[in-house]
Amino acid sequence: MTTSTLRPVPRADCIADAAGGITFDVVGADSPQAALVLKRRGGGKAPEDELRLPLTPLGGGVSRAVLPSTVELAEGRWDARTDDGVALEPGIRDLRAIVDQTPGDGTDRIAVRVPYPTADGRLAVRCWVRAPHAEAGAIGLAPEAGTMSVEGLLYGTELGEGAVAEARLSSGDRVHEVPVTGEGRAFGFTLPYAPISDTPPGKEQLWELWLRPARDADGIRISRILDDIWDKKGIFVYPKQATDSYRAVPCYTGDNDLCVRLTAAG
Repeated sequence: MTTSTLRPVPRADCIADAAGGITFDVVGADSPQAALVLKRRGGGKAPEDELRLPLTPLGGGVSRAVLPSTVELAEGRWDARTDDGVALEPGIRDLRAIVDQTPGDGTDRIAVRVPYPTADGRLAVRCWVRAPHAEAGAIGLAPEAGTMSVEGLLYGTELGEGAVAEARLSSGDRVHEVPVTGEGRAFGFTLPYAPISDTPPGKEQLWELWLRPARDADGIRISRILDDIWDKKGIFVYPKQATDSYRAVPCYTGDNDLCVRLTAAG
């Protein structure tokens, strides 16, 4: 008769700081040669798609790895593993430092990193890198007028002459512009639903919201990323505006980008 000892699945507690650094305290991978590996999901074998963070034993079966804020990570989702390929389980995640972040006026580049549990119970890090960035704030709804309004702040640029917001059909077929109000970094606009629903959708349509801060400027994706919520799709839920031909509702994607979803009535 033989017996075997099952190796416990390594688990990592995380502390995120406002600058973008993350500390991982790992139980179950305390070998002096061990490392915590971050692998970009969907990436290839290029060096920039994988990052190895040395694990330093702290005693008591706990080892620590540190992701400094100064280390570059491309935007995307990064799965956390040991150096022998074992996925890490998420432990306690202390995200207090990144709740409702307010970068300073001179911030040109936004880099946000949020450790989170995946749907199948693994630890991953969601990373955003935006320069410039348009952060969505309050969203107002006026059902009687059939409109939505958006307020927000710009980072890395300011409003100039001819600023507009754009609703872009995700298929790329259509764009609808509305004027932007505000001054400096603060922006606001009102989007009526009727112009983007003049052709009733046969199926669901997703209209992405962009901001062009000046007439000749490139568009900036409007998103909400300056907090600890890695996926707002099912958390920020807004009332639908219904007419005889369509239903419209603001929504966030799984990447926290702001959109309007149109569906046919009925």
